[in-house]
Amino acid sequence: MTDLRGWGLPEQHLLPDAVVAFVDGELSSVAHERAAAHIQRCGFCAFETYTQQQARAAVRTAAAPTASASLLDRLGAIPQEVELPSAPDGLAITEDGQFVAVQRTDKPAFGSGPVLGSSRPLGSNGWFSGRRARQGAGVVVSGMLLGALAFTSPESDAPAAPSVPQNARAVFATTP
Repeated sequence: MTDLRGWGLPEQHLLPDAVVAFVDGELSSVAHERAAAHIQRCGFCAFETYTQQQARAAVRTAAAPTASASLLDRLGAIPQEVELPSAPDGLAITEDGQFVAVQRTDKPAFGSGPVLGSSRPLGSNGWFSGRRARQGAGVVVSGMLLGALAFTSPESDAPAAPSVPQNARAVFATTP
């Protein structure tokens, strides 16, 4: 399939798009001549061109597809009979058919709230102040202390490490 040319490079086959363009007569005159010369030498590309010519002839002689009258009637009735969902919240369609965002009137616009830093500091009033906050902090500290005690143990309770005999040595096996 590959024929070495004078430069020692293998000859390539025509791409499927080039075969279609050749059969349809869409190539320039220079490209058409090059493709025709290649097709004369290459059996694979000649077969591809022949099958594309058969497919083109079959499509050109085929009758136009038709749909039944009942199918066309049902498709035509869709705009009148089918209940379409409402537009999503915050979107609307203008008279010219463009989607636009609609601002809700029950919520303030973005950026219309208080200026950053003008509200009370966190913990100055409410749940984080007073007796509850002190009790919560005490529970947290107690939990941390109990956790630290649970993970520490005296050294006398620790198991002793196994001792290694003095004459022990590692032996490595090697394969020739």
